[in-house]
Amino acid sequence: MSHAVLAAVGPNLKFCTSSDFDGTNDYVSRGAQLTGVADSKIGIFSAWFRIDSFGGNEYLLSHADTGATGSHFGVRLDPGGSAAVNIFARNGANASICELGSTFLGGSITTGVWHHLILEWAMTRAPSSPVVGYLDDSALIFTVTTATDDTIDYTKNNCFIGALANANFKFNGCLAEMYYAPGQSLDLTVTANRRKFTAYGSLRPLFLGLDGSLPTGTQPIVYIPFLGSYANATAVVNLGSGGNFTATADAGGITAGSSNPSD
Repeated sequence: MSHAVLAAVGPNLKFCTSSDFDGTNDYVSRGAQLTGVADSKIGIFSAWFRIDSFGGNEYLLSHADTGATGSHFGVRLDPGGSAAVNIFARNGANASICELGSTFLGGSITTGVWHHLILEWAMTRAPSSPVVGYLDDSALIFTVTTATDDTIDYTKNNCFIGALANANFKFNGCLAEMYYAPGQSLDLTVTANRRKFTAYGSLRPLFLGLDGSLPTGTQPIVYIPFLGSYANATAVVNLGSGGNFTATADAGGITAGSSNPSD
């Protein structure tokens, strides 16, 4: 589907596509440092996801060096464990400065259902509340393991979506509308700011702009709508400023999702 077909359906509602990751071979990666990224203490993350089968500790995003066993910034789902969402961050000395796990007051992350996750972080708020997050517009309650007022090392040589940097903990399900803006901030406790990503009452995606700049007025580093299927080693277009990604998959490639969050 072309970008032009991704039109607004009603006032700012977005008709979405999605991509299906098989949990075995599929992920996408930048293969280089994200263009224009800089170390900072702040950032925003948003994504729509549908888990098809949960194997445990599945990564939505891992910003790290290739082959790393941890993330310099990472978002991990743990719906089968004690925490629904885990967030990790490290500084330039590779020291952990943020490790949080959440509970989900709205219920649980269930398979076969589309969910929306949005996070905003500011390490200046450490140690009490460095991360604010909402899952399906219900506030996440975080338990802090580590939180230090320090700068996150975003200038790593790769960024992965759907797996950890060493290709473990692959995501099994569908992804849509991935938005990652290190260095930007947005107060998510203000309902109107969350409504820049999701429609009130319907939990449907909104049009974020052709380059993802509508929520904050600034283009994010990563904005990948996930336009259906991707063959192995093909480019995954990033409408953000950080450069395109590359698909890693088996012979069948990353397939188009069988449903979308706008359905």
